[in-house]
Amino acid sequence: MEIKTLLKKELLDGVRNYRFIIIFAAVFFFAILDPVLNKLVLPEVLRSQFPDMPEALMNEMLFTTQVANIRGFLGNVYQLSSLIIAFSISGIMAQEISEKTLIFPVCTGKSFASIVAAKLFVYGSCVITATTLGAMINYFYAGVLFEFGLPSAIPALRAGLLNGTYMIYMVAILIFMGALARKAIPAGLLTLLLYYGTRLIGDLFNIHNYLPSGLLIEAELLAAAPSLSFIAGSLATTVALIIILSSLTVVRLSSLELTRG
Repeated sequence: MEIKTLLKKELLDGVRNYRFIIIFAAVFFFAILDPVLNKLVLPEVLRSQFPDMPEALMNEMLFTTQVANIRGFLGNVYQLSSLIIAFSISGIMAQEISEKTLIFPVCTGKSFASIVAAKLFVYGSCVITATTLGAMINYFYAGVLFEFGLPSAIPALRAGLLNGTYMIYMVAILIFMGALARKAIPAGLLTLLLYYGTRLIGDLFNIHNYLPSGLLIEAELLAAAPSLSFIAGSLATTVALIIILSSLTVVRLSSLELTRG
């Protein structure tokens, strides 16, 4: 009953503040727009600006296959959609602390662990649903415009799920940073620092299979036969970090004087 009440509260809060709409819009925008740009808009722009450009060179500058378009979509979700989403939901913990409204569920007997779990479940479910649906939309849309280059929709579906799982990691960071910084904008900035930094560290030291960023690498391969050992290692690390971040959030909340903000 406790968790059910908190889930309902988070759902209503997300609807009231248009957070769910922003999350889906940030993902679907690129899912639909990228194939259109690469098929209809950008080629005409290049032809008008560089009329003597060979067709082969133009094709090298554009995404001209379904696979390339899906990878471009995944890159945009990682680089741009996550930026929009992080700041749109940066207040899910920080705002409640700064506005002193977190005290209300606590006073009604709700535990900090349940509060954190409800936020992680609601917003984690939202981001993984958005990225998965976005990947499928992009798969079919790019396939219609550029011909289907993948043997089935399974690689795109898997890519959306893996990308979404990495974004759940972002949500866990965001909740923790909200409890740490107690202000929405600093929480968003610190979250993006770790979110982008995780992949940067993986690139620098070639240790993606030990980091959550391995999920992104595997997603972008769009392989028909994925590396299960690679995914398992990265997924295990992701789940462990989410649990650790959530536990640290509970510890942090327990040490705060909630009436002071």
